[in-house]
Order: sequence, then C-alpha cells, then structure tokens
Amino acid sequence: MNKITLSLLFLILALKGFSNENIQKAFKAKKNSDKVSFFRSLSNEEKAEDIYFFQSEFTSLLKQNPNEYSVKKQFLFALGLINQIQNQNLEAISKFNELLNKKNYNLSKRETMDIYVALQECYLKLNLYSKVFDINKKINTLISNGVDYPLWSYNIQSRLYLQLEQYDKAISQLKSEITLLYKNPKRDSLIIPSAYNDLGYYYHLKKDYNNALSYYNKSIKTATKSLITTNPFAYKSVLLSTQSNIANLYLDRNEYDKTISVITEDILPKIESKNTPIYIQSYLMLGEAYLKTNKLSKTKSIIETLEQICCLNEVKLKIQLLELQSSYYEKKEEFKTSLKYIAKIEYLKDSLLSVQNLNLLKSTELNYFIENKEKEVATKNQIIEEKEKTNLNIIIIGLIALLTTSFFAFQNNRRKRLEIEKMNTSISKKNEEIKVSLHEKELLLKEIHHRVKNNLQIISGILSLQNNSISDEKAKQVLVDGQDRIQTIALLHKTMYQNKNFNMVDFQTYSNELITYIRQTNFTGNKNITINQEIENIQFNIDTAIPLSLIINEIITNCYKHAFKNKTEGIISISIKKQINDSYELIIEDNGNGLPENFTSFENTKSVGFDLIQGLCQQIDGEIEITSKHGTKINIQFKEPK
Repeated sequence: MNKITLSLLFLILALKGFSNENIQKAFKAKKNSDKVSFFRSLSNEEKAEDIYFFQSEFTSLLKQNPNEYSVKKQFLFALGLINQIQNQNLEAISKFNELLNKKNYNLSKRETMDIYVALQECYLKLNLYSKVFDINKKINTLISNGVDYPLWSYNIQSRLYLQLEQYDKAISQLKSEITLLYKNPKRDSLIIPSAYNDLGYYYHLKKDYNNALSYYNKSIKTATKSLITTNPFAYKSVLLSTQSNIANLYLDRNEYDKTISVITEDILPKIESKNTPIYIQSYLMLGEAYLKTNKLSKTKSIIETLEQICCLNEVKLKIQLLELQSSYYEKKEEFKTSLKYIAKIEYLKDSLLSVQNLNLLKSTELNYFIENKEKEVATKNQIIEEKEKTNLNIIIIGLIALLTTSFFAFQNNRRKRLEIEKMNTSISKKNEEIKVSLHEKELLLKEIHHRVKNNLQIISGILSLQNNSISDEKAKQVLVDGQDRIQTIALLHKTMYQNKNFNMVDFQTYSNELITYIRQTNFTGNKNITINQEIENIQFNIDTAIPLSLIINEIITNCYKHAFKNKTEGIISISIKKQINDSYELIIEDNGNGLPENFTSFENTKSVGFDLIQGLCQQIDGEIEITSKHGTKINIQFKEPK
C-alpha cells in the first residue's frame, strides 16, 4: 500500500491562508528584510499558487542589492526554495551551493542548517543518495553544535534509508529523531503522532507486525490525547492514515475479518470524498479481504464500484485493481478472463519499469553533472587561494630567503600528494563505472528474457485467434499443441528473468509453474487427475532446460489425452533426480490404460509428439526406456551439455 505522508496531508489540507490577492498585498506591505520570513511562513499550497509572483519579486530584489551580501543571501535562498517547489532541483542546488561556497555571505549556523536541509530534499528527490549522506554528516555536525533541526524535516534522514530498503537503519534513525522531537519544546501536537505512524509503517515494511501494530496504536493514543479537542481536523487525518495502515497490516497477516471490520467500521464512514487515494486504497483492501474469504458477490460489487472511480491517474492503484480482478476471475475458474487482466498488469508493470530505468539513468547523469559543477567551483576556489598564496609568497621571499626555499619544498610535496589523490579518485571512479556497466548489462539481460517471454505469449495469442477461425478439429488440436509448446518456453524465460542468475534455470520452481499451466489447460470437470512431483532443487542451463521442459510438456499432455480414457480419476507422477557421473534421471509414469499392444518403440510410431520427444532427447544426450504395466512409465537418462 502507498503510504499517505501525514505531514504533507496536513500541510495541504489543514493550513488555510489568505486569498492570492491578500497574500500579494501583505507581501508588498512588508519591509524587504521581512519578506523572506513572510514567504517561508506560508504553506506549500499558498506558495505554489503565487509562485511566479514571488519569483518575480525576489529576482527584482536580488538585482536591487547586488553587493549587499547580508540582504542578498536571503533573496537568493528564497529563489532556491521557489526552484525546489517548481521541481527545478538543479537550479535550486546551484543557488544553495553558491550561498555555501562564497565567504562573502558570512552565513550563520542557523542559515547554514536551513540551506543543508533544502539541499538534502533536492538530492533526495533526484535519488542522489551519496549526496544525501554527505549532507547528513554536515547536518549532524551542526546539531552536535547546538543548532536546531527544522521540525517538519525530522524524517528526511530516515526516509533516505527507507528508499534504500534498509529498514533497520530507517527504524533506528527515526527513533533517534522522535527522541529529539520530544526534547524540542517548539514541536506542535501533530508531529509526534505522525512520527509514530511513520515508525509503525517502517516496522510493517520489515514484516515485524507486532511492533508495527504497537506503534500504530501508540500513534492513535497520542493523537487522541493531544489533538481530539484542540484540532479535530488534524486528529481525523491522523486517525484515517493510521487505521488504513492497520487494515493493511491485518491483510498482510491474513486476518481478513479484522481487515473488513477496520475498513467498514472505522475508515470508510470517515472519508467524505470518494475521489481520494485513501478511499480507493481502502476499497481495494476490502475487495481483497472479501475475495480471500470467498465472498465473491461482495468482491464483485467492490470491483464494479472501483471501475467507476479508479484510479486518479495512479498507475500503482490501477495495477492493484487489475490484480484484484484477475484473482476474482481465477477464483471463479474463468481463466481466460483472468489471463486478460494479467496481460494488462504486465503491460503496466513494463511501463513502470521503463520509467524507473529512465529515472535511474537520469540520476546517474545528474550526479555526473553536479559533480562536474562542484569540481568547477572547487577549481575556481583553488585558483583564488593559489593567487592569494602567490602574493603572500612574494612578500615572504623579499623578507626571508630561507623561508622561500622551505615554502617551495612544501608546495612540491603538496603537489605530489594532490596527484596521488587524483589518481586514487580516478581509480575509484573507474571501479564505479565498471559496477554501473555490470548493473546495466544485468538489467538488459533481464529485459531480453522478459521481452522474449512477452513475444512468445503474443505468438501464443495469435495461434489462439487463428484457432477460433478453423473448423477442422485435427487442425485446431495441432494449433493448441503448438500453443502449449510455445507457452512452455515462455514460462521458462519468465522464470529466468525472475531469477538472480540469468544464465541458469531453477528447475524446481519452473516445473511447479509448468505443471500448474498443463493442469489448467487440460482440466475437465468429469475427471480428477492428480500430479505428484518429486523434483530435486537443480539448476539447468537454458540449453538443457528448453528441451527438458518440452519433453515434460509432451509426455504429461499425452497422459491427459490418452492414459485415462473411460476413467474418472488417475495419478501422474514425475521425478527428476541427479545421478552419479553428472547424469540425471527423469521418470514420468501414470496408472492409466497403458500403451497399445502394437506399440514397440518411438521409432515405429507415426506421431509428431513422439518424434519431438525422440529429437529433444538427442539434444540432451538422453536414452529413453518405456514400460507399460498397470499404466505407462517413461524413464529418460540424460546429461547436461557443457
């Protein structure tokens, strides 16, 4: 579930200010020295509504005071905040760094803290985590020197660890932040309940449900004590957010009755507008809980309601709705309809993956751009310092010759040290580039398997459409068989891109999915066929996995078609075990009717399926042995090609 950050919800909905016209009049009536404070006191919503007005005003004020650095720094900082609101984070970073790097601005510790916090938010939005860590160190140094940290920026550092999925560090950091909040007498009554809700959510992501529930309840208890009479609106916001998290926790713990109770009794009656993410998310959770408890009519009603209002252009909410629809039709055994929704889910997930990859690439480029800018600033500062040192050296040389010689010796050592440091930096950069290149290749290989799987499924879909236009039953069956073989290979590629090692196939996992697919495609209501599996945890390369999977598909499908004629139930057993001398054994047997009496071997049988099995066995250096007594048993001894 996407967490609705309570602080942002409160700032956007609870803070009420002047109309645009009144805000502009109040701003112009202020003295120049007070205008920045007035701007910073406004809510983000109010700033955004008049953003171009403020940008014009502060730009003009900056031009009016080009050399008065004590005044100029305030206007430059305000313009940086405006860039940040407009998501122009690079421009904001440039302004903030100018304030930090020019000594003329003579920043106080309080002003330095405000700039670092603003920089931290910019880098976090750009996913430049190394920069955020650097800023964190500087902020912690200021805090240790007694500088107050802005209250509603308390969770930026823990959010960083959260984005990196380092939940233990996020939890530890947030607990430290809560301790500091309790010590700060300037905190308002909303911030502590909000922080406890965040802490419960961090434990929730870690799947530590007991601690998560404890902190959610602590959030509600604290809010009830501090907000219910003083700020009912904020109290309702805390309650809705926390109870939504609690409902999601019960859902994750499979406590569906509790999920239903919390949503229907505590959440939905309090939500006034249906066109909000929290309302849609609550309905999605409710639909999933009803589905898990087999209340299909209620699930259908919820799906119909969500189809009318979902999903506020939120792709992740749309995916959750499609997953609920797919599960609902799968529960009703309408597998074709379910597969249609699965295809839509794959399409949306592919779109999300493309966006994430693009953001990753942009983050890398931005990091490179920012580092170059910082190096340019550092170089300029170094040039200035060297000029100042040169002037000083001229005076020293004129006074004392001995000190001149010592100074040049010192400079020579310093130059060598800088060269060594540059070499180390270059080596580190090369290593980082190699890591990035390796990661990109892994992403590309994963994408290739994903695309191959998708293309094979498209071919399977085309065969299915073609099948609908053919009346000849034999031709239809040939197309169905071809479709099954294509789907077998598609499932294999799916398993490979879900595996961490893209060169090998976890055959135990893959065979479970393959046999599930075969069972679904050959399901008939009048026969009860059981498939027993005994497959060892074996990794095969793709050259072995493809023919082996096709052999399994052909044999088990053939069992469904022929082995149990005139029978209402049967058993198919499959096992794959590793033998000595790096060989493997595949055994598939059934308790069906057995082979015809005139059957002698695969070579004498005019069947595409048997010819395919024979040919595939040769690819993996396999030997086939067939026995037919109380059913049929096929034993294949094979080796993995090197």
